[in-house]
Order: sequence, then C-alpha cells, then structure tokens
Amino acid sequence: MPGAAPVPGAPPASPAHALPPPRALAADPLPVIARRRSLRRFSAEPVSAQALADILHAMTSPAPQLSRAVRIDVLTATVAGVPPAAWRVEPTARGGDAPTEVGAIPAPMRLHRRVVHDPATLRRRARAAALDQDVIGDAAVVFVLSLDRDALRADPAGAARGYRHGFIEAGLVGERIYLAAGGLGLGVCAVGAFYDDEAAALVGLDAEREWPVHFAALGVPA
Repeated sequence: MPGAAPVPGAPPASPAHALPPPRALAADPLPVIARRRSLRRFSAEPVSAQALADILHAMTSPAPQLSRAVRIDVLTATVAGVPPAAWRVEPTARGGDAPTEVGAIPAPMRLHRRVVHDPATLRRRARAAALDQDVIGDAAVVFVLSLDRDALRADPAGAARGYRHGFIEAGLVGERIYLAAGGLGLGVCAVGAFYDDEAAALVGLDAEREWPVHFAALGVPA
C-alpha cells in the first residue's frame, strides 16, 4: 500500500502526539441542536489542534452509556500542528473511572499513530474507501468509529444484545461530533457508505478484532 505502513495483527507501539487540554464546551446544547445540519463543502483552512482536542473530549465524555466496544480513530489531513496520519484516540477517561471533579481541567488527549500517510495519499485513500465521496476526500479530519468484536461478545446482556448496544453507542458518539463541532462553528457530515476492508486498512484496524461502522468528515465551512 503506497504511502502507508502495513499494520498486520495487533497494532504495534506507535509514536504518540499530545493534543492541548480540551476546553469545556457550552453547557446548553439546544441552540446547537436547533441549527444542526450536515455540511458537505469545506474550505482548505486547517482545523486547529485545540478544536480537535475539544471534539475528541466531547466524543469520549461522559463514559460509555451502553457499550465499551466503540473505538475511535482519526485521520488528520489538515490539522494545525498535527502530522497527516491515522491515529488511535486514547481517551482522557474511560468508563468506570472516578468522575472528574467539577471545574477540573481534563488531561491532554493523546493520539497514537497507527498508519503514516502523506497528505495527498491520505485524501485519495480516504475518498476511495468512502465510495469516492468528495466530502471525505476534502475534509480536514475524518473520524472512523469501529467496534471491538471481543467487547461486543463480552456484553453482560449477551452477544446479540451487545451487537445492538455497540451500534447505539456508536450513534451516541457520532452525535457528539455534531454537537461539539457545531458549537465551535465547524462543519460535519456523517457517512455510512464505505468499503469495510479499505476503511480498516486506511486506519490500521485488525479486521479480525475490530469492525469499522461509521465515518464522519470534519472541516471549516466553505
């Protein structure tokens, strides 16, 4: 795969990149919900590392509601101060951790590089994985949500219910992208049409363990 480092089996230890500490977003989501729209045209302006940190924190907080199976990878095509690559997100807190004290500043979000891309290759492969949709190829950031198969099977309610819980949880995380990005004046477009194998290779998933289920494009509105 030109422009990418193959990731067979479990992903190897990767260089990490620390994002700025996330900021608290507006407490009242109703105005953002009222104007929520999918936006398919982005400018060439980069997304800031601060905005990415804010959105990723919103995606991973609060703790999982129904399922711990959701995994988040992010493609950084045009993010100020972040190299173009596919990264696995390490949340600042996981479900079951002690609650954060009111007013406390969250720890910086950390990204772990899984696949190295040059910018042109990243955009080309992302677009191809998403059935040649320009909204993915033109985005500054693409979020890829996947489900951990072992976590689905380990659901306390059983594997069949775990499958449903995993998809509902992915939907909750996807909706937080819209709310956080909307609060920051950025545009988002969720995409459900993609090739599973190409999506997995794009972000370095082990297809035997993780199953891609959702794309979301992020950028500065054109």
